Amino acid sequence: METRNDVRPCLPVHPGGILKEELRERGIKQKTFAEMIGMRPSHLNALLHGSRNISPQLAARIEDALHIPARVWLNLQLNYNLDTIRTSELVDGYEYQPRPAFVLSEQTRQDKEVWDVAFRAGQKDAVRKITKALQDIGMTEEQIKEVTNNC
Repeated sequence: METRNDVRPCLPVHPGGILKEELRERGIKQKTFAEMIGMRPSHLNALLHGSRNISPQLAARIEDALHIPARVWLNLQLNYNLDTIRTSELVDGYEYQPRPAFVLSEQTRQDKEVWDVAFRAGQKDAVRKITKALQDIGMTEEQIKEVTNNC
């Protein structure tokens, strides 16, 4: 049975906003947290307001400080990037058309289509850099596939 997935995200949520809320709930001041992760306070402020993205290296430092897995932060960033593409009117000159949901046996096809959207949107280099950065922090190919399959 095939279902339609016409739901588009209302508003992409930047992972910096989630981090900002987490710091607030823990009572950690931005300046203190910036020192904890070795980041300039102005850069942290830009991240918390969605002007900067979370890199794999930064995700690893956040994991050390807050004990929230780096994979969570990378997934949030990747999902934000994809939601931003999906909510834009055009993707590389083509109007975005929601695709029907796929059955589990077509998981590989779905993964390929999600990555194809990123490639069409000029994200090919970013995807390659993220994959390399994940390898650099010690993730195995299987773990990287798991991260990308959850996008």
